[in-house]
Amino acid sequence: MYSIKSAAPASVLYEIIVVDNGSTDGSQTVARDNSAILLEIPDVNVGELRNIGAEHASGDFLAFIDADCTVEPDWFEAIAPYMADKQIVCFGSPPKPPANGTWVQQCWYQIRKKTCYQRKAFEVEWLESMNLLCEREAFLNIGGFDQTMITCEDYDLCMRIAEIQPVFCDLRIVAIHHGEARTVSEFYGKERWRGVSNLHSLKKHGFDRSEIPSVAVPLIHLLICLLVLIGLVSVLFSSAPPLLPISGVLIWQVPLLILSFKKNGSPLPLTRIFGIVALLNVYFFARGLSLFSTASWKKSTGDNVASLVFI
Repeated sequence: MYSIKSAAPASVLYEIIVVDNGSTDGSQTVARDNSAILLEIPDVNVGELRNIGAEHASGDFLAFIDADCTVEPDWFEAIAPYMADKQIVCFGSPPKPPANGTWVQQCWYQIRKKTCYQRKAFEVEWLESMNLLCEREAFLNIGGFDQTMITCEDYDLCMRIAEIQPVFCDLRIVAIHHGEARTVSEFYGKERWRGVSNLHSLKKHGFDRSEIPSVAVPLIHLLICLLVLIGLVSVLFSSAPPLLPISGVLIWQVPLLILSFKKNGSPLPLTRIFGIVALLNVYFFARGLSLFSTASWKKSTGDNVASLVFI
């Protein structure tokens, strides 16, 4: 909130709406102290929080910024051209990790950031709702976020918007996410949770060909893990040749190594490359196990705060 107020030029009219579902970290006090519109709506998920904020908005554009994100000083300058372009109704960029972020945060950004041959702005399939802007009329016309979804609601929203007009990523629209998973164990837990919700999303709106890899690749990853484990046991406890585990490791890890280079597009230290490979392994393993989860579908409560800037 402080970063938004300090970045806003004097000529820009905007309002900040904070929708809180019962946080305990003092977010309400910060909102009141900064003259934000505070809506306290307990026991609802983040998609519904954002929709409620949008309903109370008076501006022509909605900017969805999570409470644990800050924007860069030139954020308003970067979004200005898109607000004037009537052909683009949805835009933003993946939030970056903090400069002092852990290797997990840095590597995860390298994996999920959007790239297009070094271009700064380009069309994408979807954007995360932590730094997402949308024309208010277009947002309302498609019904906003799906309130039944626990997570992946941003992917669902962008898919519906893309049926009307393209979704654009501009890497100059910079927000910093301070709440991304800092450790491998935290990252694993979040991806298990996201994977379960992603499967729920696929069941809800039906499988699209473009979404098949999100299920098939984690399953293949688990299968190869199992085959490598069987091969290692065979080598250790019998006279079986090591060909099976060696082949499995190559089939398993070489594509991830290639993917790590492809995701970056620029030279990185070997330690970072191997960090990305390690994180990809954790990601696919967690997403694969989530396909067999029996987790119940309960609305998340607690420290969910949706901060929205309306311009």
